[in-house]
Amino acid sequence: MPRPPKNTREQVLNQTRQQLLQAAAEEFAGRGYSGANINRISQAAGFAKGTIYNHFSSKRALMLALIDAIAAAHVDFVLEQVEPEEEPVRRLERFFSAGFDFVEQHPTQARVVINAVYGPDDEFQERIYQTYERLFTLIMQDIVGAGIAQGDFRPIDANLSTALLMTVYLGSCSLLDAGGNIWLQPDQVANFVLQGLVQR
Repeated sequence: MPRPPKNTREQVLNQTRQQLLQAAAEEFAGRGYSGANINRISQAAGFAKGTIYNHFSSKRALMLALIDAIAAAHVDFVLEQVEPEEEPVRRLERFFSAGFDFVEQHPTQARVVINAVYGPDDEFQERIYQTYERLFTLIMQDIVGAGIAQGDFRPIDANLSTALLMTVYLGSCSLLDAGGNIWLQPDQVANFVLQGLVQR
């Protein structure tokens, strides 16, 4: 039997990988990393036991790849909505509204990230900080830094403010109900943050 063309093989491999990542997100979100089972993930994705090892060398490698995939989609989603805004205050408001939208549209993926951020595994936490670096840069330069430069925000420590903003964001996103909805509204959080930033 002839082998399928290279492009078709790559498409099949990529589709299989995506199915495995989606099944892994469900497993890790529901059972945590330590409780997750590789064979259960393979079967949930519709493949035989052990299929996952054709794409990922270990459960840890799978988790790291999942963090990378979620972060890339999350960061792109937020940046696409924030970058067109010109004013720092509006950028901050859009940051929270876009971020909350992503979490509510992808609650399973959000739970994976939240579990990793607040979990005991240092490598997963470090990977989160690496993969979300573009969001830190956005906040530091285009929101806080720009706001200070334009006189909209008080002259505060941009590094500390960025860390606090991300902490508020991640903490807010961790408050999900059973339906994947965040308890708080993005404008409530943005207004609370702006009270500490805006020049009086």
